[in-house]
Amino acid sequence: MTKPNLDDIEKQAGGKSNHDERKPQPSWHAMTIYDSVAELNLPETLIMNGLSSAEATKRLQQYGLNKLTEARKKTLLERIWDQVANVLVLILVVVAVVSAVRAATATISDDVVTNTIQVGLIVGVITLNTYIGIVQEGSAEKAAEALKSMLSSDARVIRDGSEQMIPSTEVVPGDV
Repeated sequence: MTKPNLDDIEKQAGGKSNHDERKPQPSWHAMTIYDSVAELNLPETLIMNGLSSAEATKRLQQYGLNKLTEARKKTLLERIWDQVANVLVLILVVVAVVSAVRAATATISDDVVTNTIQVGLIVGVITLNTYIGIVQEGSAEKAAEALKSMLSSDARVIRDGSEQMIPSTEVVPGDV
């Protein structure tokens, strides 16, 4: 027996599926250039002449800029949580708590000092490890941003019958 999907459930309940309203997107990468031209309702002369500037502007307004959406930046608390949310840190925290309890309940001053030092060392190790991890993550993000800015961001297209270099963000469906 197959599981019903959300569309089936919505239709049985008398509602209209949200998926019915959307047109399925074609697999552009698998289409021939002639199929792509037909799908976009472009003239056959597109392959030789490219889009007109007016058509490119219209498509830019219709489809938007050709760029990926930027990922949301993590807050400092999220970065700290990513560093400490693992089993090894949990084990260190448990050991620190046990040492703190032993220090609080010890009757001999040497045991109190020893357990207090253990707690301090464990907390120090966790703090140092978290700090180093956050700094390394920040450095890696800065390096990735630097590489991204060094990439060529121009594209060669045919527009108005001539070859042109344009910013890659202005490439639109139908550009050749």
